[in-house]
Amino acid sequence: MKAIVTFVITAAVGVIFDIVTKGIVFSQISEFDKITLIPGLINILQGKNNGVVFGMFPGRTSLFIVFSMVAIAIIIFIFIKSDKAHFISNLALGLVLAGALGNLWDRIRYGYVRDFIDLHIGNKFHWPTFNIADSLICVGVALMVFCSFAASKTKTVL
Repeated sequence: MKAIVTFVITAAVGVIFDIVTKGIVFSQISEFDKITLIPGLINILQGKNNGVVFGMFPGRTSLFIVFSMVAIAIIIFIFIKSDKAHFISNLALGLVLAGALGNLWDRIRYGYVRDFIDLHIGNKFHWPTFNIADSLICVGVALMVFCSFAASKTKTVL
């Protein structure tokens, strides 16, 4: 039961945080303005991504909605079939689910994903604009990778 609570609360809080932050940014900053948080490193601005990762394959919103729904079903299936004994794994799957749901919400409601975090190092390196949902997915996947390496190392030692 604890595992289900961790998974569901993580997903719910993550989705709410993602949608609220997107709403704040898109209601408070005009389309062509930006707020510099850390000069030469982080800006907040409006970005509209009607593609997938890094804006690739733009204009296929219906396909991405279907893909997102399939991914969400797979995440839930993995959670249902998982061991559930490891808090970090339950948390990680909840984070990935939250990110997938947050971006799916945008695709259904707006026809694109709202991005707003502009990460760069001076003028030399510029990462594509992203959002909280993208961050939740990355952190969740990183935690899953970490857990899988930790588990395999433990099994090897035994």
